[in-house]
Amino acid sequence: MARIFSIHFDHEGMTHTAMVSVRTTPFYTEYSISMLDEELLQQLPGNKIVSTTPNQLTFLNTKAEDQSPLMVTILSAVSHHLQTSTV
Repeated sequence: MARIFSIHFDHEGMTHTAMVSVRTTPFYTEYSISMLDEELLQQLPGNKIVSTTPNQLTFLNTKAEDQSPLMVTILSAVSHHLQTSTV
């Protein structure tokens, strides 16, 4: 069963909103970002975030040390939602 939620985050003095859909597999959980401003989307390596262990999120095919401030902000917003939501 897929879940969908929205995230809100600030980047460069502006508040942004995006939708996140969740897909769970036996090996990882995938979060797909949509409805994000095209300019911001171009600054990301893609719209997929994966989690192989609880509380560990990363953009697909990206090392933690290579994450831009925008990526960190988005990951933080997703993480915040996951910690405060009830399942």
